[in-house]
Amino acid sequence: MKRILFFVLVAFAAWYAWKNWPTLLQRMPGHEAVVINQTGRTMTRVRVTVAGQTFVREELPDGQTASWPFRVDQDASFALTWEWREAMGERNWSGGMVPKGPMVQRHVFLVYGDGEVNYRAEPK
Repeated sequence: MKRILFFVLVAFAAWYAWKNWPTLLQRMPGHEAVVINQTGRTMTRVRVTVAGQTFVREELPDGQTASWPFRVDQDASFALTWEWREAMGERNWSGGMVPKGPMVQRHVFLVYGDGEVNYRAEPK
């Protein structure tokens, strides 16, 4: 009985792999979020949130970039949160738009010294 059950499971796994082989190996393209620090200060606790996913970088020195690949199931917007090592308080920015559709983009957040964020989306 155990052998029959084992054989059935192996046969089912082989059939499933045969039918779904292209989708098992196909790598779907994804978006990319890029934070560029142009503040003249060190950013700490940098968090980018999109579609329920949060990406974290503990420290981002001046002039450096941080990037994270991601995918979305629905149209979504961004939330960017950070602190400066030299100053108290948390800074927030929200906006931008990520489409669910087949078009993938690189989403660039350029952060300036006064806390201003310049967002742009460009083709990937």
